Amino acid sequence: MSVQSQVLNLMKDLQEEFGLTYLFIAHDLGVVKHISDRIGVMYLGNMMEVASKKDLYAEPLHPYSQALMSAVPKSHPSEKKADRIILKGDIPNPSNPPSGCVFHTRCPKAMDHCKVDIPAFREVRKDRYVACHLYNDERGQ
Repeated sequence: MSVQSQVLNLMKDLQEEFGLTYLFIAHDLGVVKHISDRIGVMYLGNMMEVASKKDLYAEPLHPYSQALMSAVPKSHPSEKKADRIILKGDIPNPSNPPSGCVFHTRCPKAMDHCKVDIPAFREVRKDRYVACHLYNDERGQ
């Protein structure tokens, strides 16, 4: 772990010194939080949400982002622990993804049209982008 920390700290130092931008892909949300300014959350190769680190960790909007963030350990005992969201079902085969929203088979908030309609990926708040019918349903939401 100390080698990983040293490499990440070196990357941050180089980023600040030279104004670098990284495309950093990882599953370790602690590392992602440390290294990132903006974060994109992907599921089955599809972008589900893009937000600043601060916004995403404070209030994830997409149901998949909410499930991911509920699993992040809190760094201080005084921080309020969110209820853990356990996703049901198996991850679909990426080479044969489900129709509609690719997350609908595991989404606790899925609606009937999620099975058919692919949600648009668009800005739902300033600099917050989400692909979810909960936020961009043209049927009245």
